[in-house]
Amino acid sequence: MLVSDIVRRNAMFFGDRDAVVVPGVETRSWADLDLRTNRFARALAELGVAKGARLATYAPNCSEYIDFFFACAKSGVIGNTTNVRLAGDEIAAYLRYTEPEAILVHADLAAAASSFLADVPSLRHVIGIGDGHGFALDLEDLIAGERSDDPGMNIDETDVYQLGATSGTTGTPKGAVLTHRNAIAAISCWLAELPIAEGDTNLQNIPLFFNPGGPAGLHPVLIKGGRTVIFPRFEPGEFLRAVPEYQATHSVLVPTMVGMVLAHPECGSHDLTTLRGVISGGSPLPRPVLARAREVFGDVFYPLYGLAESYSCGLVLRPECQFTEGPPEVVARLASAGKPNVLMQARVVGDDGQDVLRDAQTPGEIWLRGDTISEGYFGLPEETAASREGDWFRTADLATVDREGFVTIVDRMKDVIITGGINVFSRDVEEVLYAHPAVLQVAVIGIPDENWGETIHAVVVAKPDTDTDGDALLRFAAERLAAFKKPRSIEFVEALPIGGTGKILKRELRARYWVGRERMV
Repeated sequence: MLVSDIVRRNAMFFGDRDAVVVPGVETRSWADLDLRTNRFARALAELGVAKGARLATYAPNCSEYIDFFFACAKSGVIGNTTNVRLAGDEIAAYLRYTEPEAILVHADLAAAASSFLADVPSLRHVIGIGDGHGFALDLEDLIAGERSDDPGMNIDETDVYQLGATSGTTGTPKGAVLTHRNAIAAISCWLAELPIAEGDTNLQNIPLFFNPGGPAGLHPVLIKGGRTVIFPRFEPGEFLRAVPEYQATHSVLVPTMVGMVLAHPECGSHDLTTLRGVISGGSPLPRPVLARAREVFGDVFYPLYGLAESYSCGLVLRPECQFTEGPPEVVARLASAGKPNVLMQARVVGDDGQDVLRDAQTPGEIWLRGDTISEGYFGLPEETAASREGDWFRTADLATVDREGFVTIVDRMKDVIITGGINVFSRDVEEVLYAHPAVLQVAVIGIPDENWGETIHAVVVAKPDTDTDGDALLRFAAERLAAFKKPRSIEFVEALPIGGTGKILKRELRARYWVGRERMV
């Protein structure tokens, strides 16, 4: 099966049903979407953007992303989405690496695009979307001028469908090469985990450039003839109101979004009972946040561990495994990433190349294997080889495993803090600080110390209308952590630097402390 078959089949069996809804703007049926993406694919061919060429995007969430995903699938053009939260120089660097021939630019970002478009020599066409973009080519005009029959391209499931940009938490993103087989396997992987009925509704809140055209963008709700309701940006109050308004059954929320919903003054004032499956990914969902979220939303959360390279698949903590009461070992699993998705295999491997002990203590690197795994990084053979061990993908994420096989993420390899020669995992400290009632968000990093190499520093966003100070938080942590894990300093900020995938960018927090120095991790 190909990604393009999703829209073709749905046009046949659910043609009159809504496929895409942008509140207050437009609604498109599956039949309309099928014909529209046929025209889009043909328009790309008329421009000379052929199979295997890259088509980039620079846009907030909008219906044109769904057009883009299916037009790429039908034309063989490789999708090349960009993180709109990056600076112009960063986007230019990524696009010079991926070399797209054309780019879709939304009118809302047309002025910002002027800062980098001239710095991408491979671009031959800039296609505007939305009113008032000011570019010579307009997507609606291009689509209107083409025939609506299927372009009939010869495409195989092993053909490259999208480049999935890695999160770039350590520098310029790499493009994970993602095929049709990867995408369908990933959507199927989620479909096997989530309770999805024919005609369900997904609320699209996370950016559509994230893991493009796979389960994060073409939610598995759609494969059963459901609809996606797209919001240009995430606003927690709007989310709370939209669930009952659209009878939403599913959504994807990164942990920062979950925290924002729980902290919103309208939280608890809206009926959320239609929700049956809420994926949370991008970074670990802190145990206190998950426990509170289950009280508000119900037992609908599926904390997920995955990467761009695995098309958002890997591990899942299923609702039936989430216990807030019981033996300590069982309750502790609320902080875990769970067990492998049904279509995935996972190992946690020590430095000796062997699986670590299932003692919930010994850390190792997570290795993944399955049909969702990217074949490698676009144009980067050395980086691809370094990330593989046979047919296993090495994630560079550290975790422990308990006796029942529950995997708990403890850190990224680059985020491990080495203080006095002892490894400290930032998540151990963050979990404790999240338990304080005044903490909304926290990131723990290592900062230079002449005696210890690194000391532990916590950067905290406090909840609105709460009263605490650094000394109080230090005492709170000291009462709950071993001496070598205690943070030595606390910094309060208005907001943490968040990447487009919802991950906290710890490299930005560390940068000002490590100017002129070299971290050994």
